[in-house]
Order: sequence, then C-alpha cells, then structure tokens
Amino acid sequence: MPASPSITNYQIPTEKVYFRRTGESTFTDLGNVINFTVENTIEKKDHFRLYGGARTKDKTIIVQTGATVKFTMDEITPYNLAFFALSTAATTDTDDDSELVGLSETSFTGTLRVIGDNDVGPQVDWEGDVSIIPAGSFSFIKNDDEWNVIEVEAEVQADANNTFGVWNHRDQ
Repeated sequence: MPASPSITNYQIPTEKVYFRRTGESTFTDLGNVINFTVENTIEKKDHFRLYGGARTKDKTIIVQTGATVKFTMDEITPYNLAFFALSTAATTDTDDDSELVGLSETSFTGTLRVIGDNDVGPQVDWEGDVSIIPAGSFSFIKNDDEWNVIEVEAEVQADANNTFGVWNHRDQ
C-alpha cells in the first residue's frame, strides 16, 4: 500500500454488485449498478458536568450503531424489479414474459456483495447481511429521455460476529 501522499491512492470507483437471498446458495449479478453507497448511522450520548457555571461536555459515548446501503440499478430485469415491487419470484410464460405479484413480500433478506473492478486507484470490496426495501418511485413514463432506474435501500443487519459488513482494500 503506497503511503500518503501518493497519487496512486486516488480512486475512480466502479464495482460489480451481487445479491444472495437468504436460503439460496449462489449470488446473482445485479447487472449495471450506477450508484452504491454505504452510510454508517451512529447515535451518541453526551454527558455534561453541571458545576462551575456553564455546562461542560466531559464525555461522549456511542449508544447505537447501524448502517444503510443505497444503490441504483438501471437494468430492468424481473429479478431487479422484484426488489422494488416487493414481489415473490417472477413466473415466466412460454414467451419468456414474467409476471410479478406486487407487495407479496415484506422485505428481501440476504447478503449483498460489492467487488471493486475499477482501473484507477485501490479497489474496495464490501459484503454484508441486509434487509432490502424499495426506495423512490418507479417510472412508467419519462418525458426527459433519461434511462429508467430502480432505487433500493437496504438496512445492514449485524451478522453472527456482530459486524455490519466486511470491507476489503486491494491495491492494484
């Protein structure tokens, strides 16, 4: 790993994203994911000393931790659309058309895996247990000639080791 400062530490990230639903044995490639973020949520509790005039903060502790993943997919496949529709598995007819029953699931639980495949800078991977819920809205008509997308949020769940995902940093 190059020590800072070094221009080889700059990164233009690209990734491949996979999901393995709870109970399944293999990961499914989610295709072209155009945005993927992990945001830690930390709740703190401050303590203040109350003597000598003004209150003075003398201690801060973390009382709650968590993380949220947000990602956007632009491949409108039955598998990806099922995340937004909260649908059970799609049924496919003889014409290869799929039918999804909306709001027939309450969430999708499983493991998200992100593998860095960028050409510039270090590659960063992340894997964590999540509960996926839809976010935003799905467009049936767009008047701005933009590509359609499926937006998803996932609450990261603590795994058996009480961790919120595992990060891996790889130099090229």
